[in-house]
Amino acid sequence: MRIYLFILLLYNLSIMITFPQRKIKKNYRSVTGHFPSVKNNKSIAYESKLEKFFFLTLEFDNDVASYQEQPQITIDFQNKTKTYSADCFVRYTPDSNKLNSLIEVKYTQELEKKREYFEEKFTSIREACKELAINFSVFTEQQYPQTYIDNIDFLYRYKTHGRESRYDEQILSLCATEKLTASELANTITQDPKELIIISNAIWGLVAVGKLRADLYDTKVSMNSFIELSS
Repeated sequence: MRIYLFILLLYNLSIMITFPQRKIKKNYRSVTGHFPSVKNNKSIAYESKLEKFFFLTLEFDNDVASYQEQPQITIDFQNKTKTYSADCFVRYTPDSNKLNSLIEVKYTQELEKKREYFEEKFTSIREACKELAINFSVFTEQQYPQTYIDNIDFLYRYKTHGRESRYDEQILSLCATEKLTASELANTITQDPKELIIISNAIWGLVAVGKLRADLYDTKVSMNSFIELSS
């Protein structure tokens, strides 16, 4: 009975949240394109630079299982039943204990310019989401410092492209015993200039996949950044 009820709930949710294919409109005022999502194993369309950055943060969020652009739900807004298209639907891992979420991606300037409109609209959206047992939130450029965005943008190439892994065991072993800068770590393993480049890429690849960590929030990552094992 419980299994049947769970399947029924999923079926109803799939009916009430739809995912039409996003059509990218060319706009000279914004940056549009497709983001190569590792978590979804496909490209995700974005309609602004901020949306692209938001998708990037999801790729580095261990609580996120997958996400999809352009989810649609029905809301009651301004005395009318309307179809609302959000920017993203995020599915979280069961271990995170987080509700799946509809996300609206907006610059704070736009929110301030039409404050009353968005406050009324977001209230309607939250009421609809509550009935679906999902969350609703708004992502703005103030969510993360620009330094963090720049750092994960740099690291993401190591998620999307193949990398050399033959030095992984040595790198992880050294990080288990002491805290070193990326430069000290690489030079401890070899002095060969060609191999140093390979080892440097291996270090950033391990940071990108979460086996190593560096301070991504306060300073731009470089070979002078301290590297340690992820907890």
